[in-house]
Amino acid sequence: MAVGTPDELKRRVSGDVVTLSVSSVANHGATEAARSLLAASPVVREITVADGSLRLTVDHGEEALPVLLRTLDGAGITMGAISLSRPTLDDVFLTLTGRSLRDDSPGGAGHDTAGGGPDLAGAGAGGTMIRDTAGKE
Repeated sequence: MAVGTPDELKRRVSGDVVTLSVSSVANHGATEAARSLLAASPVVREITVADGSLRLTVDHGEEALPVLLRTLDGAGITMGAISLSRPTLDDVFLTLTGRSLRDDSPGGAGHDTAGGGPDLAGAGAGGTMIRDTAGKE
């Protein structure tokens, strides 16, 4: 069983994800230069490159974004796009159990429950339950 507030659980298993790409006007080496710079930043837990975009895992996206932007700006690297996404409780469940909440729903994989969403209390055959500290399951 995992215990904590939804935000604590989300941060414990996965950080916020910042996805960014350098401007297409920038030279080809700009993505690698940005990766090297940002990998050294204390706010970045993990960084990967896919399809010319950088995917950074950070603890607090709202605090990390200004640091990341200043770092790139200071190096003269222009961004083409940036986005911030936060993990969901389904991401937490998937990380802890290896299964999606929808996989454990009565309708099976890919089907929502009749109420329109997953039921964390009915965590499935594996017995894994996620409980927030407010007492909700």
